[in-house]
Amino acid sequence: MSVSELNQFMTYVLEGWMLFSAGFVSIGFISFATRRIQEDLEAEALALAQTASTAEDVTEGVTEVDADVSAAVNTTVSADITPQIGPESPVEAAVEAAVEAAQESARLEEVAAVSEQLAKTKGKQSDTSSVSVST
Repeated sequence: MSVSELNQFMTYVLEGWMLFSAGFVSIGFISFATRRIQEDLEAEALALAQTASTAEDVTEGVTEVDADVSAAVNTTVSADITPQIGPESPVEAAVEAAVEAAQESARLEEVAAVSEQLAKTKGKQSDTSSVSVST
């Protein structure tokens, strides 16, 4: 085998090795990128499920507090004021307005808490979804 034939053979070997290496690196990068995308999708689904369950828990808690407040106010009103004043009194209207204001403030607190949780979740997701690759 002459030197020129050996040179040509080695050129083919090196070109084949470079193509094989480029293909291997490309497949590795594609599998890495798809794995990261899948993890991001799973994290987003988990965050949405947690947010939904948190919202349900908060709603149940607010409903229980509303019922407790209404029962306490109605008991106090019926025990103290109702025997002395008729059913259409301005005092009952004021107490009812106060209960509605308390319920509305509880709802606003719930909305603020859920909004804050969503903002934190969205911030976490935007931080983790970036992929940087340097070669």
